[in-house]
Amino acid sequence: MPALPLNQHELADAAKLKQLFIEWQHARRSQGLPASQETAANQMEFGQSALNQYLNGKIPLNIDVAIKFSRLLGVPISAFSAALASQADEYAAAKDAMAMARARDNDLRIVGRRITIDAQQDEHIPIKKVSLTLRAGVMGFEASQEDQSETTIDLPRRFIEENDLVPQCLLAISVKGDSMWPLMIEGDVVVINIADTKPINNELYAVNFDGEAVVKRLVREGREWYLTSMNPDPAYHRRACRGGECIIVGRVVRQEARKLMNRV
Repeated sequence: MPALPLNQHELADAAKLKQLFIEWQHARRSQGLPASQETAANQMEFGQSALNQYLNGKIPLNIDVAIKFSRLLGVPISAFSAALASQADEYAAAKDAMAMARARDNDLRIVGRRITIDAQQDEHIPIKKVSLTLRAGVMGFEASQEDQSETTIDLPRRFIEENDLVPQCLLAISVKGDSMWPLMIEGDVVVINIADTKPINNELYAVNFDGEAVVKRLVREGREWYLTSMNPDPAYHRRACRGGECIIVGRVVRQEARKLMNRV
């Protein structure tokens, strides 16, 4: 018996998935990594023919397949199927967040080791200070070094070790705007962990929100996540964080001490 044709919603989901897959291929190729359908099929542990049929709307997606695509592409299921995302329970959502971190590890080739305390090691570890160039796709950002006169900041070695952090996964960025006042103001420096993108209620994250780099507090209400500001000004209202328009770049793990001169 021939398979039934997909409905309009299923075809739309397949089209979104195919576009995300193409972006994933471009990102992989730009890093010199294999990006063929055969490579993707092997990673997802099903045949290349099935992969091609899912991407071209010949057979319908299901939860298990959607989770595998989510892991491969490093995006939440909601980025390509709202219907399947609504069926996923909290356990599946947690797996999606972990998969995004694993995909980032692979794409960035981050190979780091945990730092241990040793008397002969330096007391501080240099961390790159960068500006974020945001883009669509798997990673959601590219990091470019700032002016050569100020390219790193030093973090206490003990802080890194005690918090089980990998220096290669840490980036320092400057805060823009006053939406997080009084906690943060324009020009303050925060350190983000790009290996930690699992959303946690009331924690601070650097986020690619609709192409804009923002540092916000992530708040969960029901099944929805929201980006919230600290500034009580009504202009800084909260915004829903969902789909491809809201990509977590990394969790804020430290705020550097600020100078108080000329600020009061």
